[in-house]
Amino acid sequence: MKGPSTDDAFHFYAEVRVTASAHRPELTGRLGAILGITEPRDPGVAPAYAVMVDDYEHTVQFERHELTPTGRDREHEDYY
Repeated sequence: MKGPSTDDAFHFYAEVRVTASAHRPELTGRLGAILGITEPRDPGVAPAYAVMVDDYEHTVQFERHELTPTGRDREHEDYY
């Protein structure tokens, strides 16, 4: 795994830890990678992130404040 490729730690394939989730508390503390980022039309709306949580079957949507980047990136080939 290599370090982040951009200044924003929330980018595609960035490794993140779920630090809080009211809608999925059972995933708190788990690691995963960002596989999708929404692009809201309203600039006042923050993007959401689709995260493939390790050893979980589906991507889960989280808001930025629910995630903490680890500073590592994963590879495209890890998922596709």
